[in-house]
Amino acid sequence: MSENVLAILFLSSALIVSAIFIVRYVIKYNSLRNENKALKTLLQSMGITISIENLGLAVWVDNELIYINSQIIQDAAKVGVELRNREEIDELLQHPEKNMLLYDFLKEVKKQIDAGTKDYVGVWKKEIERSFIEIKYVRKYIDGKQFRVVITRDVTYEFTSIESSILQSRTKILDEEISKDVVDIKHIGEKIRELLIRYGLADVFGIGLLNPGGEIYYPYFKYKDDDDRSGLVMKPSEKTLSRYIIDKGIRVHIRNSVTEEQLADGYYLKKLRGNVYSIYGVPIIFRGLSRGVILFEKEGENQFSDLTLSVFDKMASVVSLSLRFMDIIEELEVEKRKLFEVSIKDYLTGAYSRLFLDQFLEKELNKTKRTSHPTSVIFLDVNDFKRINDVYGHIYGDNVLKMLVETINKTIRTMDIVARYGGDEFVIVLPETDARNAENVMKRITENLKEHNISVSYGIINISGYNRIEDIYKDVDEKMYEMKKSKNKDVR
Repeated sequence: MSENVLAILFLSSALIVSAIFIVRYVIKYNSLRNENKALKTLLQSMGITISIENLGLAVWVDNELIYINSQIIQDAAKVGVELRNREEIDELLQHPEKNMLLYDFLKEVKKQIDAGTKDYVGVWKKEIERSFIEIKYVRKYIDGKQFRVVITRDVTYEFTSIESSILQSRTKILDEEISKDVVDIKHIGEKIRELLIRYGLADVFGIGLLNPGGEIYYPYFKYKDDDDRSGLVMKPSEKTLSRYIIDKGIRVHIRNSVTEEQLADGYYLKKLRGNVYSIYGVPIIFRGLSRGVILFEKEGENQFSDLTLSVFDKMASVVSLSLRFMDIIEELEVEKRKLFEVSIKDYLTGAYSRLFLDQFLEKELNKTKRTSHPTSVIFLDVNDFKRINDVYGHIYGDNVLKMLVETINKTIRTMDIVARYGGDEFVIVLPETDARNAENVMKRITENLKEHNISVSYGIINISGYNRIEDIYKDVDEKMYEMKKSKNKDVR
């Protein structure tokens, strides 16, 4: 083959290759131009231009990274993420718990992807290396293409509004809890931790309460969603950070859990996990006593700014106020029980009051008519009680009445009641008991009373045939006096 032919063939091949490259370039250029046009439309709709300084921006089109700037690369590096590494991003989206600082962000993005949501916008604020970064995630379909945009912005100087938002949420948590009949400390802990994670302020949150025996009980202590240590108890002998904060009644800021492991006076950090953590502990103090501890923790060294510590103090007040509220509720319940006891009990003997007796007997009378089951009533008084008061004094007479009621209560069932009718007169109501069995009960009572030298007279009736409690009192009282008269005749 002549050199001219070879030259022609070589030139033809070169032209073909060049044509292929030109065609591929034109196709790629048009594709990029269309994507850039769509991207520009998307960003313009969000009020964003690529030229804005200090704004981090990364854009994916159909899972291909087509734009990323240096600012977002720096922001991502602070939380240990390489946005240009496709495999790393996919791994984080599949396992959000591998990056706790971005956990809620990654978890929500994964949720939206799994749900097949086409258009989605989410915004998170995170404290990263003592600065507050706003992260915006946008997922949108334009011209048949899927655009995913991540934007980062430093909002440290806007922290006042962030703090205000946190404190509004804190107030809402407190309002919700104190509106309940019973305050749930574990529920409060969960709500506060969700808030802390949402703003990237802490990874771990714990509430420890000092028990009367000296143990520290943690009604809430959570590291991760799958690492809940609520219910943990520390013995009095364990001189841990929590014990140190409670004993000293002071706030403690640990910037590095490894280098600051040893505390003053023989106290120490209890190692419940590896890695380096920043820790802030606040004592729960009310009524002048240190009653517990609240712990905020975050992985990494010196992660808490002064602004963050201020927010922690305010969040801790939610728990303290809730505990104070619980104390007040408990005191009110005690007082309410006392008032209730006073309203239904005789202050001297502890027997039920006449008012309670009337109400109870009315219900028993109705139940007896409805069920045809018997109910017996015993009316009794202390023999020679006036002489006892005259000879031995009223204090002795009061003690006789107290002993009478105590003996009766030890003899009758829980379902039975003894009430003070007036003076030295008492009424015993025995539901589901006929007169014969009621007589047996009364024999046991009189035998037991003999040990205390107390003698009584009594009457017994079955109330099944009665319609009014006034008639019950009248007839059973008459039966009691029949016994008393009989005893007086025997004495003569």
